[in-house]
Amino acid sequence: MRRNLGSQEKSFCTTNNLEESLSILTEELESFNISPVQADNDGIESIESLKEISMKLINSLWNLIHKHRMLMKSHDELNDTYAKISNDNNSLKNHVKRLKEELQKGHTMLAQIREKERRLKVQNDAILRDLKQEKNEVTKLKKQSLSKDSQHEHELRRIIQSGNKLREQLQKSTGTYIPKDKVIQKVQTDHDKEVMLYKQTICRLEENNRLMLQEINDLKDSLSLHSTAIDLQMEASGVWTDTDA
Repeated sequence: MRRNLGSQEKSFCTTNNLEESLSILTEELESFNISPVQADNDGIESIESLKEISMKLINSLWNLIHKHRMLMKSHDELNDTYAKISNDNNSLKNHVKRLKEELQKGHTMLAQIREKERRLKVQNDAILRDLKQEKNEVTKLKKQSLSKDSQHEHELRRIIQSGNKLREQLQKSTGTYIPKDKVIQKVQTDHDKEVMLYKQTICRLEENNRLMLQEINDLKDSLSLHSTAIDLQMEASGVWTDTDA
């Protein structure tokens, strides 16, 4: 039978209850898996019996002390393990906290990058619209240039035809008109007069025509350079738009 001996440590064993104390001690030692201390058949009256009991008691106490030391060592190891686990747990918590902060930073950076991509896409779309508009404008100017060139050529032919008609009317009014069948006969005679009469007019027409052709060529070169620059810029940006249709 186990007893609560906390309040009886000083008077646990006396000369009056020696055998009973040995019995109780035996039970306690057995609970710790230590060999019990029991008296032999002679009891505790003889010297030999007391020696035997003393040796058993010393050995049991030694085993108990050894177990106690082992338990204390295990306790210290458990404390060390607990401290290490606590430190590891704190380190893990700090690491998780840093990972959460880095993850939050990553989300923030990703949001900033997406916003930047959105703004760049808006800007790129605006540039593409401007490029398309400029190319359409170049195409329009090319058509206008061709139309203007054709108008100039037509106007030059009209002026020449009008000059010829005026010359014929002038000849008729002055009585110097010669039918076609007699023109060959007066070619040499009228040549000098015609040269003198139209030399200044022809020079002015040629000069005007030269200036107009020069203006047209300059405009064509400028438009060609502008169109080439736009095509190169669109090719560099990786965008192709069919605006010539």
